[in-house]
Amino acid sequence: MPRTSSNLVALRECLGEILGEQKSHYTGTQIPGVLASIGLNDYLGAPSKRDHFRGAVYEASDEQLVFAAGAALAQLDLPVVHRDELQELYWDDGSRPAIPARYRRDLSRRLDQQELFHHGEGFLTTLASFWRIDERSLLADFSLAPGLRDHIERHCIVNDDWNATTLFEKVGAFKSTDARFVRFIEALASSSVRPDEAAQRTFMDAVDEVLKPYGVHFIATIGADAYLEGQLTYLGGNAKASPKNLIFASKAKPDLRFSNALDNDVEVVSNADKVLMYDRAIGPAGLLWRDLQSWFEDTQGLAAGEGKKALYQRLGNCLPKSSPPQILAFTSFYKAFDKARIPELPVLLPEVWFFWDPQAVSQRGKDALLRSRMDFLLLLPRGVRVVIEVDGDHHYATDDGRASPRRYSAMMSADRALRLAGYEVYRFGGHELSEPDAEEQLIAFYRALFKRYALLPTKDA
Repeated sequence: MPRTSSNLVALRECLGEILGEQKSHYTGTQIPGVLASIGLNDYLGAPSKRDHFRGAVYEASDEQLVFAAGAALAQLDLPVVHRDELQELYWDDGSRPAIPARYRRDLSRRLDQQELFHHGEGFLTTLASFWRIDERSLLADFSLAPGLRDHIERHCIVNDDWNATTLFEKVGAFKSTDARFVRFIEALASSSVRPDEAAQRTFMDAVDEVLKPYGVHFIATIGADAYLEGQLTYLGGNAKASPKNLIFASKAKPDLRFSNALDNDVEVVSNADKVLMYDRAIGPAGLLWRDLQSWFEDTQGLAAGEGKKALYQRLGNCLPKSSPPQILAFTSFYKAFDKARIPELPVLLPEVWFFWDPQAVSQRGKDALLRSRMDFLLLLPRGVRVVIEVDGDHHYATDDGRASPRRYSAMMSADRALRLAGYEVYRFGGHELSEPDAEEQLIAFYRALFKRYALLPTKDA
């Protein structure tokens, strides 16, 4: 469920008031820089510093507003009461599942059997970002009483005599909003708290053990630091709507349009049942076969490991039977590498109709993404994006076989747009891939491409 209009109104009012309270921290000449740092335009002619901040918030678009709220939380040193208020509104975007009190209790008891953390400093920093652990009361002698942070250090780090249930009770996790609770559990699985992938997986498995019967589980991707990054979401068909990062594997052209400009969500108006819509985050490692297979199994209700053959067939079946060269380009890719290594390699995506790419948006505008069909797309590590096109006669000739400068020019224009947006584009001629040695050429190309990006072991490269 996307943000509601009432949420946006409340978020705007809250951010305006909170930034207005920052007036004493900045001079009038510093305010434009602060606004720019959180994505807001300067507001000219305000009679006061408070109005300078508030005016910028009220002049912002909804998209700017949401971005600015997140940036303010990440960059500004806000009083904890302001931080908490802004967090609740910023997080209220419908992207996380609800976890009732019973399941929170069940989960805490299961986590009683787990280590609370693997990195004490990261654990305390994470707790402080969700809960008010640094508040301290004044004693009769005007000294400060020990705060919750002191108790956590004593009972969780030094003596290890608080379990998860006790900790959750002390910080208020059982009574918090769903948005805060779910993100807290996700944070406990993060590399800040568990800088060890095996420990991260163990924690996520323990959470899944409790929450899967309720219809909630962890989705893990590779984060910017190469550790796992987990998000709790509904299982399969019960999942709430997520942004569709990739729409692909369809013979028929789907009718696409942006249904929610704020969340950049794409609505498939026609042929929705004929396409695959990948809605998970794509990390720095790119999109690997194992990630796509895991998603496919979850969405199709298959057990882990059961989806490999079905996914391969589903991808292959979308290719036009009228284009044997395109089919060969697909099958040759999976012959180019050791079958045991395929799960750890980037997946070749056929018939890509939509890929949400912020860099392309900045170059060409958001609506251009709806017109950017690709024969094949590879999402490699470190943001490398490779487009592979198989050119038939229709790319440079009319239907009756006559040369068409107009069609050729349109193809070249599309190539330039992709390259300017940071894509690598490789084109194969249909005639070239009809030659007897075409499969060998394709296999050599794929291996050379992966060798270039150090994706193959030295002995295989």
